[in-house]
Amino acid sequence: MLDSVFERSSDSLLQVLQLALDECIALEHTYICTDHILTALVSEYAGVACEALTSMKIDEENVRKELAEKVKGNTESELPFSGRPDLSSGLPSVTLPVVAQSAGNAADTRKAYGMSDLTVQALHRAYEYALFFGLSYINPEHLLLGIMDLRECTAVRTIVDLGGNVDFLRRQIMLMMAKSLSSESDLPGLKGAVISGLKEIIDKHYRAVSTLQALSMRSRHALTSLPPRSDIVHMVCIGYFPDFLLNQIAFRRYLLEETLAQLNLRVGGLEKELSSTIISAAAQSLRAEVRSSLEFMLSSEYRLFSNMLDDAEHDLIGSVIEDLWWAQGEEIALNELFSEALDDHRRKHLLDLQKRRLEITTRLANLKERLDETIRHCFVKRSTAV
Repeated sequence: MLDSVFERSSDSLLQVLQLALDECIALEHTYICTDHILTALVSEYAGVACEALTSMKIDEENVRKELAEKVKGNTESELPFSGRPDLSSGLPSVTLPVVAQSAGNAADTRKAYGMSDLTVQALHRAYEYALFFGLSYINPEHLLLGIMDLRECTAVRTIVDLGGNVDFLRRQIMLMMAKSLSSESDLPGLKGAVISGLKEIIDKHYRAVSTLQALSMRSRHALTSLPPRSDIVHMVCIGYFPDFLLNQIAFRRYLLEETLAQLNLRVGGLEKELSSTIISAAAQSLRAEVRSSLEFMLSSEYRLFSNMLDDAEHDLIGSVIEDLWWAQGEEIALNELFSEALDDHRRKHLLDLQKRRLEITTRLANLKERLDETIRHCFVKRSTAV
């Protein structure tokens, strides 16, 4: 529910949402759309989100000009929230109006403003991204990541029309997040993020089912098809575990690159062989952590599955993890080379690097599909213990 989103929202995210509401009021719209949010995300309050957008020349002036063409008159650019469940995010959606607090405008303070369907989906997805990274708060950059998952929304179309590449923007956000979070000593590792995040999602779904069951009993209208907790655990593992791993792998890779960059500054440059050894050891450690997370969930945390994953299945998952790790590193290196070539205006070199960047993006997408299929295959064939 959206209650979870607002309970976890950082002050900066609440400020962004207030600015989006102000934009909605200024345009005389009746509910907040993703284009209103995009205008707020290029403000100084949006932190990493604003920095990532402006790195692609997507600033407040350009966004406003582009939206002036897209949103003409007083017509909202997206459909209002329909009250239906958001099946794509797996979390139930509810209408949660926001009350305007515009200074000096008494009429606005009495008017409730809703949200578009896509805005609600983006907020749910922002909540999930915070869980994927093991964070207890939701920042504007998580909302921007959530918006970018909705390719049909006005905000994404505006970003693309302004020359932004959604895939590269996602990597830029990850890089900047790694830089800002690399010094945090309490940042959970992969295992901690996965276990706590999945548990929260499972508990939320189970509470929703329990509430529906209580309503059924109170109304004396029997419901016989509600899933037991074991089935909820099974479905959440299939639906969410790949997302946790994908985001954690990318984030850990960027965190390691930031750590190596800091070491280079302190010791005056690391030998390539030493850097390669560190990166390789980190890949093996990550692979072991993924296995440990799986074994903990299935044997210690839930104990609901009829049989555990065997060594061959762990090796299959581990091989995809390592392939993603090295491909992510190659993509990071290419982005650095591209930035250097861009600064030096080496046009011929830029075209070659752009081609290689597109190729690695495709390879990463294929690896993500492979991981999703591998996890699904390993879990689908297992029944839960009755």
